[in-house]
Amino acid sequence: MADDTPRTLAQRFFRTCLFILGGILALWLALELLAQLWGWLLLTAGVAAFIWAVVWFIRWRRDRQW
Repeated sequence: MADDTPRTLAQRFFRTCLFILGGILALWLALELLAQLWGWLLLTAGVAAFIWAVVWFIRWRRDRQW
């Protein structure tokens, strides 16, 4: 069952500090993973943009000729 006793100010402060620490650790981990994958993400976006541009150019040329 849930404990209905009110928490003291020190308990709430400690719990808040733990939540902030957990958030900082999660952000740090996300930034570390992003730093490792950043180059691959840019390469993938560049290849996708190039393919889109080629398809757009081919369709534009085909529509222009007829």
